[in-house]
Amino acid sequence: MGTISRWATALLLAGATSSCVTTEPVTAVSGKMLLDELRKGGYTVYFRHTKTLPEHEHEAKMLRDGKWWAEDCSTQRNLSEAGYYDALHQRDMVAKLGIPYGKVYASRACRTRIHAEWVVSAMEFNDALTPVRSREKGLIVRKLLNTAPAPGTNTFIFAHGGILWNATDYASEESETFIFRAAPEGQPPQLIASIKIGDWAKLARGEPCCAPRAYWSGSGEPPVD
Repeated sequence: MGTISRWATALLLAGATSSCVTTEPVTAVSGKMLLDELRKGGYTVYFRHTKTLPEHEHEAKMLRDGKWWAEDCSTQRNLSEAGYYDALHQRDMVAKLGIPYGKVYASRACRTRIHAEWVVSAMEFNDALTPVRSREKGLIVRKLLNTAPAPGTNTFIFAHGGILWNATDYASEESETFIFRAAPEGQPPQLIASIKIGDWAKLARGEPCCAPRAYWSGSGEPPVD
């Protein structure tokens, strides 16, 4: 199981009534405190693409045959109708809750590019966020997650579950969003919270939500990106 930082535990532990700092894992964070922090800026917000169509085997074959092209959506697994609704919901919540962003990075894959287009007005493509994953890409993504944003802003990243796992070992699901804080040099980025699609409403109400994720615990690699 992953744990969050001492800073996150002290600040975000839902219902905390003491100034005592603990390193024990927590099951939820305070939605009010998390939202207050996001509004101040200083975090990297990693959006795993929203829900997709059941096209995993098709995409896997395209990758094996060397026919997968980022510019050609017909070679890929793409967003489902539910995925578009989730992207719209995220866009509305980011705007409604007043979460500021500066730099925006995205994978070139269609599902992440289109997801990003529904949420933000502009983005910068980053090859390290684009399949297929590799050790070198993982190191680049980890550095990206560990880079503090410009003051008063958050950095947004739109990419894949496998890309995130490759860089951090965290499990994920489609439409899940991860909040990272840059750590001191030589340490991994600090996972503060993970917002599943159903958590956005709780976050807006300031309720306990958004429990930080566990590390990937399956055998081998996560099955899909």
